[in-house]
Amino acid sequence: MSKSKKELAHDKFFYDLCDATENAAMEDLDVPHVVFVGIQYFTQLALDCAPNNKQAKELIKDAMKSAKKEEL
Repeated sequence: MSKSKKELAHDKFFYDLCDATENAAMEDLDVPHVVFVGIQYFTQLALDCAPNNKQAKELIKDAMKSAKKEEL
């Protein structure tokens, strides 16, 4: 079964983030620092783009739950 355009874009964005993380880590930043900056950036983006703080926090919480599910 082939992936939809949205699924392909999702995958591309994910791997672009992986590449950016690897490039940042190679430029004198350790991985925990890169992770911190990424979480900080996307948390602020959620807060800035959501209609209100409650919805932003729900988005962040849902993303954390999703990440935890994938590790199992």
